[in-house]
Amino acid sequence: MTHSIRHPLAPVLMAVLPLVLTGCASQGPLRPPSLHLPATVRKLSAQRIGNAVNLAWTNPVHTTDGISLTAKHGPYQAELCRAESFASATCMPFTRIPATVGGTGSFHDTLPQVLAQGQDRSLIYRVRLINNEGKGASWSPVATVAGTAPSATADLRATPVANGILVRWKAGEDGVLLRVSRGDDATKSTLLSAQQTTQTSASGAVDTGGHAGQEQRYTVFRRRTVTLAGEPFTLDSDPSTITVAADAKAPLPLPPTNLEALANTLGTPEVDLVWQPPMDESVTGYRVYRQESGTTTLLTEKPLRGFTFADKSVQPGHTYGYIVASVNATGEQRSQPVTATLP
Repeated sequence: MTHSIRHPLAPVLMAVLPLVLTGCASQGPLRPPSLHLPATVRKLSAQRIGNAVNLAWTNPVHTTDGISLTAKHGPYQAELCRAESFASATCMPFTRIPATVGGTGSFHDTLPQVLAQGQDRSLIYRVRLINNEGKGASWSPVATVAGTAPSATADLRATPVANGILVRWKAGEDGVLLRVSRGDDATKSTLLSAQQTTQTSASGAVDTGGHAGQEQRYTVFRRRTVTLAGEPFTLDSDPSTITVAADAKAPLPLPPTNLEALANTLGTPEVDLVWQPPMDESVTGYRVYRQESGTTTLLTEKPLRGFTFADKSVQPGHTYGYIVASVNATGEQRSQPVTATLP
């Protein structure tokens, strides 16, 4: 007969063993420790404006292995590189700026003279985030244009007129798209005009949505479209801005011309007036004045819309002087006086 010896702890071990085995199975494969490298930046963009480039991007919130970025491995910085071409996957940063996890990053890069002049050519930027050990993930690239930008708009002026605000500028370069907008915020401004220009083309636009009596800001810039390696890019001039003050008024209208006065004695005595209207869209009507013995009398309580008037309140044997004034929202501008003598 064979006898077995049962260990006194055997029942306990048999009860605990399944739990130990179950716990080991739930662990899964071991993961290597995180290097805490910030993931790549997103939505990287570059806009060439004048002799500078505006860069914008969104900073990551996770590491390359999906772990949330924390202040423990910060402060974080954004590294920026630029070159006409890169020979390798690495580059030497020309600047580093503070970065906020998950926030928006931006940088205004004033180009060195060698990149801001010459023929149009490609200019590539690389951006990445690094941790407090100076380590980060791969670079995110974006392309823009190196070379000479269009010249800024010169002699910008803006004045109220009868049907809005007239914005004028000096004629500029051939074949360049000129853009005029109203508003303080470039992202929410109202585009008023976008036109291909020449050195002799019209240099103005009327903002029919603008109104005298309120402050308004206008921005004008020139844009050239460049195609490099089959991809289109825009190259903008520095913007020119002008503000119309709330108390600004339209200029006085141009006066009427070629005023004539004819004494008519075929029936009831009268003096017939006729004049040439000015080339001025702001004119809303005309006032007629009569002068006699040093006294000036307004003959038209309500401004006339036409270009003729008959003065029937005259007497034979008298000489009268006449002036016609064009009227707009700001005031009036008078013509040269003429006279008529009734026999």
